[in-house]
Formats: sequence, structure tokens, C-alpha cells
Amino acid sequence: MREYTAKEMKLLKANPYTFKVTKNKLYFTVEFKEAFWTAYQAGMAPRKILEDFGYDLEMFGQKQIDSMVQGIKRQAQGGSGFRQGENRERRKRDNLSIPEGAPAESKESLECILNEVKYLRQEVEFLKKIVRTKNTAARKS
Repeated sequence: MREYTAKEMKLLKANPYTFKVTKNKLYFTVEFKEAFWTAYQAGMAPRKILEDFGYDLEMFGQKQIDSMVQGIKRQAQGGSGFRQGENRERRKRDNLSIPEGAPAESKESLECILNEVKYLRQEVEFLKKIVRTKNTAARKS
């Protein structure tokens, strides 16, 4: 994986469409992603779009540009819209809790139910990953 130099990071940070830059990763703003997706759907080439938004194409390899396009496409078609920064959706904590003042017997049964719900949610996420892996393998065949 290619790392950005200090000079490249400084140039990327100066661009108003850059949300964040690390040595290994570039995060775009929501505005950039929306504009990029609109232009891409209108038939513009990804390299031309990046250039129009003030990015130096020398900093990006073709594989990185393809990855950007796929990431933006995934967010556009994902249903929850574009987001800025890292994807933390999978790391959300369960906001399930036992209400205050519940009787002791019902607290025990509620706790049991909550644990089962958490377990089932984990199981569903695991099954989604299996299906996704099988679909990816089938597409490659």
C-alpha cells in the first residue's frame, strides 16, 4: 500500500473537499462524494472529476481511483446516504437496557431476552458476511 508523503498530505489537506488525511488513507467530504457521484453518473471519467475538484492525479494510482469509485458507489446505493470519515456503523453499541424500577423477576427475564437479542444480531451479521463472501466468489467465477 502506498503511503502519502508529508508534502502530499499537506496538499491534500489544503483541498476543501478533503475531510481527513492519514499516511495511508484519504477521506472525502460529503459534498465531494455527492458531486463526484452526480458527475460520474453523468458519464464523466473519475480522473477528470478528481482533477476538476483540484486533486493532483500524480498522487493516485489507478487501483486507488477504482477503489474510491467503488466506495462512493457503495455509499450512494447503500440507502443511508454519504458519510464523512470512517465507517463506524458496525461498531455501534446496542442501546438495549433494562428500565429503571423494574421488578427483580422481570429484570432477570429481560436480561435474558436482551442477551438473546444481542446474540441473534451478531449471528445475523455473521450470516450476512457469509452470503456476501459467497456472492463475491460467485461473481469472480
